[in-house]
Amino acid sequence: MAVAAVFGVGAGGWGLWLETEDHLDRSASRDRIGRACDGLVDADRVLGLNGGTTRARAGSEKKDSMADLGTGSLPAQCQIYRVGKPGTTYGHFLLSVWSNPSDDFAQLVSGWDDPFGMLGGKARADITREADQTEAAYPIGDGRLGVYYGNAAVVKAECADESGGMTSVNTMTVAKYSEDAPVTDADRRTLADLARTAAVRAAKKLGCKATLPALPAELPTPGTKLENAKSAGGTCGWYAGYVGAKGRWRFPDRALATPAAHAQEESCLLGVSNKEVRGMWPGLGKDEVGADSLDDVLRVAPFWLRTESYFGDEAREVATEHFGRDQVALNPGTAGYDRDDNVWWASSTCAGQPAVHTLSTDYPYNKVVRKRLQALFKAYVTDVAARRDCTGLKFPAAATFQPSKT
Repeated sequence: MAVAAVFGVGAGGWGLWLETEDHLDRSASRDRIGRACDGLVDADRVLGLNGGTTRARAGSEKKDSMADLGTGSLPAQCQIYRVGKPGTTYGHFLLSVWSNPSDDFAQLVSGWDDPFGMLGGKARADITREADQTEAAYPIGDGRLGVYYGNAAVVKAECADESGGMTSVNTMTVAKYSEDAPVTDADRRTLADLARTAAVRAAKKLGCKATLPALPAELPTPGTKLENAKSAGGTCGWYAGYVGAKGRWRFPDRALATPAAHAQEESCLLGVSNKEVRGMWPGLGKDEVGADSLDDVLRVAPFWLRTESYFGDEAREVATEHFGRDQVALNPGTAGYDRDDNVWWASSTCAGQPAVHTLSTDYPYNKVVRKRLQALFKAYVTDVAARRDCTGLKFPAAATFQPSKT
């Protein structure tokens, strides 16, 4: 009995010591997060991500902590790391803050930005079956608050008074552990909540008078698997209607859509299954497939198309980006074709705000479907215009859709 009593006292003391250590670690971690992120987020909610931790710190680089937003420059960010065994840290959380207009957070579109293939460094048997988890932007609620992805959320606070030249304050939260652990629906909602809180606090610090919509009770799980294009809805509903009326021809048989809403951006990703590629390959000419082999397309160079639209602030900062070349701005009120990136763009005015609409595709698929791309792109932009109350549509010249002579 004496031994048991001593053991019980010892165990109780050990448990109390551990509890005290956790409390001290958590308190210190809260302080570190508060300082690094300038008080823009709830530190306990940051610590609660990925199953929770009591020990966290900011990165050691200057860019890992943000200065006081009231006096500092934008964009700014803070990066928080989860502390493990002595000498080890793991990615945990990132907060970025920027205002519009901004040259630092352009919406980049490109026909070379392959959304498929080597996920996790491994090629898949049917390459267009699933896209990267950050491929599609889902609207938060009706989209007025912002968008979210598989591992991130972006919230916009639109400034009621733009006399200072600032039209909005934007925040992005990212689960930096997503490469090693799945981001749960609960964590995604926490990311959205943290982004909204940060947007409210940052807007106040920066003198942006804004009223943000409430966060919805639930955020649907973002999908990454492409579905049968004929039954696509949401942001790909236009495509289902198009192939239903015109036939599919060589166009994709798979689609990845998001709910159609009034977010600052939306996209529709379309992919051709390996089965369809094998079926069309014998009918393709050398001038259409170039140096690529059937094996290349099936394993590492899939056939795909992507339509994207940006509205308001985001439309003012759309650009194409190609390795070794400066970005090319796709300005509102213009239309055209960037040959280096295989991107066509159109523009319009939607509910009084500028909008830019794009169509991207990779080589050699751009040659395979070139002669019918004009009609396809027009169908997409016309659908967006009807859904988003757009007028003043400008389309690329018909000559930009003609096959190249080189």
